[in-house]
Amino acid sequence: MAPTVSARTDPAVGQAEAPEDPSPGDGTPEAYVERALDILQQYHMNRQDIDWDAVRRATKVLSAHAGTTGETHAALRAAVVAMGDNHGYLFIPQPRQQARAPSGEGGNAAAPAMPEGEPLDGDIGYLMLPPLMTVGGNEDVGEQYRERLVGILQNLDSSAKCGWVVDLRQNGGGNMWPMLNGLDPLLGPGPFGYFVGVEGRAAWVRGETEISSGTGSEIDTGEPQYALANGDAPVAILFGPRTSSTGEMVAIALTGREHSRSFGAKSANYTTAVRPFELSDGAILGVTSSKVAYRDGTMIEGALVPEVAVDGDALEPALAWLGSECTGN
Repeated sequence: MAPTVSARTDPAVGQAEAPEDPSPGDGTPEAYVERALDILQQYHMNRQDIDWDAVRRATKVLSAHAGTTGETHAALRAAVVAMGDNHGYLFIPQPRQQARAPSGEGGNAAAPAMPEGEPLDGDIGYLMLPPLMTVGGNEDVGEQYRERLVGILQNLDSSAKCGWVVDLRQNGGGNMWPMLNGLDPLLGPGPFGYFVGVEGRAAWVRGETEISSGTGSEIDTGEPQYALANGDAPVAILFGPRTSSTGEMVAIALTGREHSRSFGAKSANYTTAVRPFELSDGAILGVTSSKVAYRDGTMIEGALVPEVAVDGDALEPALAWLGSECTGN
């Protein structure tokens, strides 16, 4: 999505690891505001329904006395709110902390959360996927996250004869691609979902080297990046009100896979794609650029609803379902 960033201001949903930089020459406050508004008008999914003259007038009034680009940020945040979605943002990266942890304290306490996993009774592999922030100087974290997830799946493979639990209940957002690429052998055949905007739809599929939405194809043109003996075993997907943005995208990608079922409660309702653009002062403008569809093409409007609604801990009914699916294997 490291700095404190909420799910709503997650800078990397559905995007490559680095934000786009459409125009580095916007150093004055006036030009900076114009360029940011141009980006919003060109890429926002609601662009055909917005009164752009009114938005531009209001933003220019709010930023009229700005002496620096930083003094326009409040006005631009108001413009983002005026877009009418709940997912766009203006993110201001903070300087990276170079200081090392004091001797004897065991490393960097601010290290990003990584996936976790363990074998559960009944020949089940359990995976927990936390949020993942990869902008603001943290681009290398995405590869670390993917590698950790691959290693966990490989280590749990022999213990997952009856299936997998993918726990997204604490996944508040970030960059979806390391998550999907790490889960690759569990996803089944693509497409795993779609971004749908004014310019058409982009499928989430396997290319020759990775899963992305940039292949231009709606069928897989590559193979899974690695194999699992139990990659086709049933998958239980756990999500709830703290599952947001990229967490929702991973749930969407697993939904519709053969032998999958979701458990929990409604998600946080950030089921849109945000496209990040880097401005001249390093700020990142996240533009809600498209809606999302399931792998069967069904458009998603609002929060995700689990197939099995659960009051309380969703893990227990998920394990019961996996056990029933395993009977006779």
